[in-house]
Amino acid sequence: MKDKIKIFSILALLMLGIYYLATTLRKNELKNVEFINKDFKIINGVVTRKSVQKGNHLWVKYIVDKKEYIESDGFSESQRFNVGDSVKVKYSTSKPKLMITQFNEHF
Repeated sequence: MKDKIKIFSILALLMLGIYYLATTLRKNELKNVEFINKDFKIINGVVTRKSVQKGNHLWVKYIVDKKEYIESDGFSESQRFNVGDSVKVKYSTSKPKLMITQFNEHF
């Protein structure tokens, strides 16, 4: 009986940890989107990499004030594009590293 309680307790703690991590990451993402939307510019970037493993992510290269950035964003499965395609990038003018692409629902 004690072993079952220990296993249940460990699983419950693990699930709470995963939930906390997921909600914290989502809150940070929404804060970044809010920060970007306060003062932004939109430019063209180029898709440099695309991954559909463990979530859908794309990496985009874009240049702001002669500095090159390569950052990632998510996309939904219904959106079609290839590596090398041009993509709209909305970035924060005060922190150009913070960006979202046209494939983000908050664009």
